[in-house]
Amino acid sequence: MHPSSVVIHVPHASTLIPAAERSSFLTDVEDELLKMTDMYCGELFCGEYKSVVFPVSRLVCDPERFRSDADEPMSRVGMGAVYTRTHSGKTLREVGEAGRERILRAYYDPHHAGFTAAVQAALDRTGGCLIIDGHSFCPRPLPYEQDQNPVRPDFCIGSDPFHTPKRIEEAAVVFLRERGFTAAVNAPFAGAIVPMRFYRRDARVRSVMIEVNRRLYMRGDGSKNSAFEETRRTVRELMRFIIGECRP
Repeated sequence: MHPSSVVIHVPHASTLIPAAERSSFLTDVEDELLKMTDMYCGELFCGEYKSVVFPVSRLVCDPERFRSDADEPMSRVGMGAVYTRTHSGKTLREVGEAGRERILRAYYDPHHAGFTAAVQAALDRTGGCLIIDGHSFCPRPLPYEQDQNPVRPDFCIGSDPFHTPKRIEEAAVVFLRERGFTAAVNAPFAGAIVPMRFYRRDARVRSVMIEVNRRLYMRGDGSKNSAFEETRRTVRELMRFIIGECRP
């Protein structure tokens, strides 16, 4: 696949909570940021291809959730597009319906408009698009997570049955295992994001999620460890491999 067909999506790497939003938070935001932020994923994934990076923390708004709570399973634990609960189930913030809509219009809608435009531009240029959705995850399950298996792989490859060719997810796992890493498909996290305009409608849009276990590149206090650059190289090599495999 041509490099100009690639869109890197990084939704959870920011720690920014705008001043206008801070007053609504009722708990220790710094601890929650450490647990919930995909630290350094901008550095791990971005730089070689077109990137769409969410500019504020997911604690403010999560662009990977469905906009409507009625469509979003995580809304049942207070983690829809606008979080009201922490990773442990405590009250995070108080946001009424009017406040929720304001937040979505301010952050969610512009992000998805830009994401959709980037995918459409790739389609217009080359007739195809590959989305690589970049994330990280805690070495141990957090209480809100559905997968509570304490044994977690080094890498998780997330896929969608419509937008991710089976051979791509299988090849990615083999690539990682051949390099000594443990890898799983859709565990501990599943799926691969596609803008709603194309979701389950346009097979020219392909998507793969790459989740990196944080133990590979950072310490528990949020600082980088000595293997950060090695992990970064592995992520870049994996992305180039997937792009190369993503042929018609």
